[in-house]
Amino acid sequence: MGQTNANQGVLQQAAFRPLQQDAFQGLQQGASLKGLLKPFKGKGELTQFADQCRALEVGLKALAQGVLDQAKRHPFPLLPVRMTEQNTQAGTMFLRWQQVSNRRMGVGVWADMVRSSRTPESMLQDLYEMELQRITLNMQMSLMHSMAKQAAECAEKMGQAEATYHVRLQQLTNPKQHQ
Repeated sequence: MGQTNANQGVLQQAAFRPLQQDAFQGLQQGASLKGLLKPFKGKGELTQFADQCRALEVGLKALAQGVLDQAKRHPFPLLPVRMTEQNTQAGTMFLRWQQVSNRRMGVGVWADMVRSSRTPESMLQDLYEMELQRITLNMQMSLMHSMAKQAAECAEKMGQAEATYHVRLQQLTNPKQHQ
């Protein structure tokens, strides 16, 4: 354990610049758990919340694109592994590691590269920071996508409940029409 800490002090990050708080500043203005943890009064509020989540997801995709842009710059293209984007059918984008030679994907590809004696020590800190950034952005994108989807589904259900309620009210105010 002591040796690991000593090595971390020696390894310097050079080529990769992790996203800092200011990169998230604009996104934070729209994001708040207070927006989630409240009594939604109807379909409109849920639709608005879903739209906010989608907008945040778009913002996160832009941040992820910035990380990918860095991963394409020297010295990272010299590695046998690259960071790439994977778009799901649902429209979510995730950052993935991919083996250049056989296109195998996953965190295991990254772990193998970091453990390899062929990977220069000078790149280890950058690769570690890139992996932490990838994990975080993927989690944030997944959460935003999921919350938007759930809010939209709830808005639709509230709309159906409202329609059913109004049909029943119509029956009460015009009983002869509905017999």
